[in-house]
Amino acid sequence: MQSKYTDILANAFSEVRAWKLTTLTLGSVCVVLVIALIVAAQSAPVVLVPYGVAAEQSRLKVAPGGDFAGTSPDYLAQVALGDLALILNWQPDNVELQFQRFLNRATSELYARENVRLIDEAKQHRAQGDSQSFYPETTQVDLKQGRVLVDGFLVRWTGDKEALRVKQRVIVSYRTQKGFLHVANVQTK
Repeated sequence: MQSKYTDILANAFSEVRAWKLTTLTLGSVCVVLVIALIVAAQSAPVVLVPYGVAAEQSRLKVAPGGDFAGTSPDYLAQVALGDLALILNWQPDNVELQFQRFLNRATSELYARENVRLIDEAKQHRAQGDSQSFYPETTQVDLKQGRVLVDGFLVRWTGDKEALRVKQRVIVSYRTQKGFLHVANVQTK
């Protein structure tokens, strides 16, 4: 007796090959998509949103230039203490680096005015073996003018000997430049 489906066995093997090819193709596409997802996740920027901003239901308003009305006084005081530490706390090994870091925080006008003098002063302190520390006691923030007044003691050593100990008031003025706070001026009294 002759069977109607003479190539049923051949058809079954063709279907198995077709399913294998389909599975292999889909598996390859999935692997490519997973790799693309990993690459995209590694290069995606991460935006950290403070809780207070995320919890706020209203829109945020960003004020342009020079207005410090929305700035936290504590934040401005901490920024000022960090900036002052760059030029008031140093030792011979790091005085040039500290002064250069301070100049990076300065406005372009302050940088142009003080760059050469500060670098020369740093080299002189390094050559003489001077060290200096500033011990802040109080801070006062004036948001209207973008200034921070810091009172404390300045102590300088030459070698192992204390060369200077004075009560000092330092006034740091800030200005926003390119969206960031920069030191506009530093005065000592």
